[in-house]
Amino acid sequence: MVKILLNENVKKLKEKSKAKNTKDKYQGDWLKFIDYCKNKHSCSPLDVDDLESAYALTCNYLDWLHEDPEAKILKGTSNIPGREKINNNPYSSSSYKSSTIQRILASITYKYRVNGFQFDRKNNNVADTIGAIVRDQKNNKSGQAKELLRKDIELIIDTIPEKSDDYKNIRDKALILVGYFSFCRRSELLGMKYEHLTFDNDGIQILIPFSKTDQKGEGRVILLQKRDDSPKYCPVRALNEWLEISMINSGPLFYRIDKSNSIIKYELNQNNKKISLTDTSFVLILKKRAQNARLNDCHKISGHSLRIGSITQARINGVPTHEIMKMSGHKTEQMINRYTKITDIKSISVGKKI
Repeated sequence: MVKILLNENVKKLKEKSKAKNTKDKYQGDWLKFIDYCKNKHSCSPLDVDDLESAYALTCNYLDWLHEDPEAKILKGTSNIPGREKINNNPYSSSSYKSSTIQRILASITYKYRVNGFQFDRKNNNVADTIGAIVRDQKNNKSGQAKELLRKDIELIIDTIPEKSDDYKNIRDKALILVGYFSFCRRSELLGMKYEHLTFDNDGIQILIPFSKTDQKGEGRVILLQKRDDSPKYCPVRALNEWLEISMINSGPLFYRIDKSNSIIKYELNQNNKKISLTDTSFVLILKKRAQNARLNDCHKISGHSLRIGSITQARINGVPTHEIMKMSGHKTEQMINRYTKITDIKSISVGKKI
């Protein structure tokens, strides 16, 4: 018998098979796992003697993330070199969501496999641990993300001052309207670049080159349509205004703006890479604008609130599921059903339709 191991070039190729945002998440999750192992077990994740030890170490970590108050601190930090202070989040009073813990498990699984471990996330101990975490959180629905419906979006936009000299107002209006009417994931919204835009008479076509369910980069194109019937809430008008005043002609669409009201088109980290608004910054902007509009349950707003809200609103308005899937990038109707949150039951009463 001959045992053959992957060489370094093949390992690098495997790393390239994932989208950049996915790789960044995996790397950040793995670095936090390394810190946990060092602090709690005085070892590295790769120091384990066998798979059973790797499974046990992983289960202990997942349980710690779910139960231990100390783990909440990790939600507001990043271990990626050069970005240690970027993701500081004052909204870290709640525990990790089960969906986030499942993503962390995917990161650990991937990293173990890249390093030669035949790690199986369906291992009984791992599966039981994740299952218990998911069931526990389902029993407490208070932590679910709040959906932002059309009426909520209009209230938010109504409270954003129409001052052309305040770049944050113009940026935030475009960010929220584009995010809502594009049905995009948070990562897709913040990953939009000027090079992905095609302008035509109907609106703006946006190429989404990568997504959570499209790791191979086949891409999809969505259309932001002009809304001449309600120009105040038109995403095309808002985005064009932002592009004009910020003079963006390349790179990411949405940037941080400093206190002097000047646009910071990018920051350089230690790897000299350009970065746009972070996930955390986006959530803070959305929460702040919702609070200004005096919406209820602002503490439940997350990076998914725009996407959940637009999908739910589309279902309320009777949009066919296959059309929603084409915009949202979902692969199955079951996922659309899971994503939809119907809070205004009167608006979809079947009794009205017979």
